Amino acid sequence: MPDKYHFLPSETLDALSNIEMVCRYLVEGSIMGLHRSPYKGFSSEFAEYRKYCPGDSVKYLDWFVYAKTDRYYVKQFEDETNMNSYIVLDVSNSMAMPGTKRHKFNYSCYMAAAFIYLMQRQRDAVGLFTYNDAIQSYHPPKNSRQHMLNLLSVLERLSPGGRTDAAKCFHSIAEQISRRSLVMIFSDFFDLDKGFLKSLEHFRYKKAEVILFQILDEAELQLPYKGLVEFEDMETGDVVEFESEFSREIYMKEFNDYVEGVRTSCEKMNIMFESISTRTPFERSLLAYFTKREELF
Repeated sequence: MPDKYHFLPSETLDALSNIEMVCRYLVEGSIMGLHRSPYKGFSSEFAEYRKYCPGDSVKYLDWFVYAKTDRYYVKQFEDETNMNSYIVLDVSNSMAMPGTKRHKFNYSCYMAAAFIYLMQRQRDAVGLFTYNDAIQSYHPPKNSRQHMLNLLSVLERLSPGGRTDAAKCFHSIAEQISRRSLVMIFSDFFDLDKGFLKSLEHFRYKKAEVILFQILDEAELQLPYKGLVEFEDMETGDVVEFESEFSREIYMKEFNDYVEGVRTSCEKMNIMFESISTRTPFERSLLAYFTKREELF
């Protein structure tokens, strides 16, 4: 993997070497995304070349390339996969924590890059949505290596900004995804309301498996400040002052109640919810998630 994709370092590739992402739902009698040969399902849309390997069908050798290079190359085409997967990434301003180099946002990009790589390795199609108060970009799902590299390049160019309207965006995204898809959403989810929950139900109506990854900064989890502190809302600019030691216990109770509220709502909709601290190395978070997921099967 080229070094320029810093959201997919070698440590992540090592961590994912023995991981397989199995969808919980069945599609037309087969498990989505696994146990399909990369040499099956050739369609008419050309994707890329790769070097010929012993055992490859000579049917897909490109003799024109051989005539020019004196080397054997096989044409690869877009597979018609059983599963489409979608990365949905919150790019609103709340993901950019001051003083932490936008660590929440970067952390989400590391996680997203890992899943993009994993899906492509399994020959499953993966797409990308970015959103704040509107959908900012959409890259339809494909499963070629070049598409994976394109998505990684997109992640490198992203920067957070703007306010959030998750409910509106999720309804729009749900309308665009194919049925029986895998949808992975990365956000801090600081907009829990009835409209938000209704938008998650829209995904379930499309028979999609939905996974929410709530990415939180350690400061949001611990409130480690002392004395009188001034807080500014990253999206609205509203400013609040309060005495941190006096307010910490109240804050922690309300914050923990909020997270548990999201978790409980997701459980009722059969949606997996993972709350992750940026303090945890993201490779460790990935392995913990897959260990937990494996126990569900």
